[in-house]
Formats: sequence, structure tokens, C-alpha cells
Amino acid sequence: MKTSILGLGWFGAPLAEALVREGFSVSGTTRSEEKRIHLNNTGVNTEKLTYPELPSSSLLDQDIVVLNIPPFEDQLAWFKRWAWDLKAWVIFISSTSVYPTPDTRSGELLKAQEEWISGTFPDWTILRFGGLLGGNRHPGKHLAGRKNLPGRNWPVNLIHLEDTIGATLAVIKARAKGRIFHVVSDEHPSRSDFYSDYCLRHGLPLPEFDPTDTTYGKLVSNTDLRSVYVPRRSLRD
Repeated sequence: MKTSILGLGWFGAPLAEALVREGFSVSGTTRSEEKRIHLNNTGVNTEKLTYPELPSSSLLDQDIVVLNIPPFEDQLAWFKRWAWDLKAWVIFISSTSVYPTPDTRSGELLKAQEEWISGTFPDWTILRFGGLLGGNRHPGKHLAGRKNLPGRNWPVNLIHLEDTIGATLAVIKARAKGRIFHVVSDEHPSRSDFYSDYCLRHGLPLPEFDPTDTTYGKLVSNTDLRSVYVPRRSLRD
């Protein structure tokens, strides 16, 4: 099956390698010439693409197109200019930040892109990833030692890199079209417990949360995802 991944970054590159191992013919885009050369050597036919350039039509003439580029300001208009093949199954990597957060503009842009994709392509799937961790990436690094943080009781809605790839492969194999999946872990510890535990285990200064904040935030359920994939990695790994 011919598949392209537009955005071969932290998630897209290992997804491409996993699909190659599964026997898929994979192509994609990156903003880095060095990464383009590396990915070509791993069997992923890669083009360099930066805004506002347009991808080649061959990248869009695929059985599956994984769109892994977030909609920054003006980029939705950019996506609409691409030479899309409406026969392709478009899988959009979205985010749970579509829900109201302090960064409401980001959520508005994601929601607009989701609506355009579901209203334009006969075959589509939307994967809303929670906060991402894995490899050298962990949000706890950015909170270490910070003070007066909000949301001490808020549940975290996170997902490990290994499970983002597992979930995407499962959705493809199940041909789960016309659906929105929330790709988050089964675990939802509070922000205070989760980030304090991470900092303790890694010898980092503890974050300090506002003790007067009694709000509880939003827990994002993965019930829809569990019909095709059950997350395996603990958030403590």
C-alpha cells in the first residue's frame, strides 16, 4: 500500500520506519536536507518541503496520506492549494488541544483543519494526540523548578511515542475511516503528582504548584481508541 507522511519529524519519522517494516511503500516530507538524505537511506522516499512551497503531486497521489503538519496561521489556506487526490485516505494528526485551553487560538486552528478535512475528503480519520513523551522528550523537563504553576489537580492527558505509532498502525490495519480517535494513555495522574514524581526520579528541582488552585481540568477519555488499540506504555517509563 502506498503511503505518504507529510511531516517526518519526532513522530512521523519513526512511523515511516515502522510502516516500511510492515511492507508499506512510504514517502514523505521533511524541512531538513540532512534528514531527507537519512530517510532516503532507510527506504523512505523523502522530499524537502517548507512553507509556502507545494509538495509534488506524487506525494498526494497515494492510498494513504498522513498529514502531520499543524495548522499555524495561514497554513490552512496553504494546505487547500495542494494538488490533493480525493481518492486518498487522509489521516490527520491533530491534538487534544482542540478543547478549550489557555492557548485557545491553537485549538481553533486545529478544529478548523479537522472540519476542512472531514468535509473535503470521502475517506478521512482524525487522531487527536495527547501531550507527547518518549525518547528525550518529556514535558516534566520544562516544569522542573518552576513556581506558582496552575492546575495542580488537573489530570494529565499524555501518550508515549511508542503508543502513537502503535495506535496509528492499528487504525490503518483496521481501516477505521470516518472516525475521530483520542490517542491518550489510560493513566491520568494529577499534574502535581506526575511532574513531581518525574523530577524526583531524575534529580531535578521540584515544580511548585499554586496551592490555592482548586480547579480540576479535563480528563480526555481514550474509549474510542480502545476499540482498535490499547495503549501499552506506562507514563512512568
